[in-house]
Amino acid sequence: MMRTKCTFSGSGGQGSALLAKLICKGAMKQALQVVMTQTYGIEQRGGDSTGYVVVSDSRIGNPLVENDADVSVALSPTIYDGCIDGSAIGGLVLTNSSLITEIREREGVKQVLIPASDVAVELGSVRCANIVMLGAVLEATKVLTFETVEEVLRELMGVKKPALLEMNLKALEKGRALYVSAAE
Repeated sequence: MMRTKCTFSGSGGQGSALLAKLICKGAMKQALQVVMTQTYGIEQRGGDSTGYVVVSDSRIGNPLVENDADVSVALSPTIYDGCIDGSAIGGLVLTNSSLITEIREREGVKQVLIPASDVAVELGSVRCANIVMLGAVLEATKVLTFETVEEVLRELMGVKKPALLEMNLKALEKGRALYVSAAE
């Protein structure tokens, strides 16, 4: 049985909710069970936000992801400690090392540093840092296929924003490659 609990956290505007939605849409395309919820900080922009997702190949009875995430993405320093502390023993934290420079360890939790924001800027916009992280998540977990997520991105951006689509497809692939090299 496959069941993966994920948290995608960042500051408002970094796209953590979009990360969660892309995983959800991809899971539905692959006929998997999926639930999602979100939290937001009190600020309109810049407040912390987290998307919580559970993906399973069987019925999901309890959709909570509290202190037992299998994989967490920390996009900003303000939410980093919550990602480390909220990971299950044996879990994985993907850390945006472009912005999070004070790294701490937690026994039993693997951490992989991905310079997502720096890579996103090189690709054309810091706004695709979340998609760089999505590529790393997909490579690390194999919870969804890259082809499915590429299809979801094409559906969301293809017609209205073809330039953004190409940049995001490159970001997805770059995140995959970064995870492979960083995890070695």
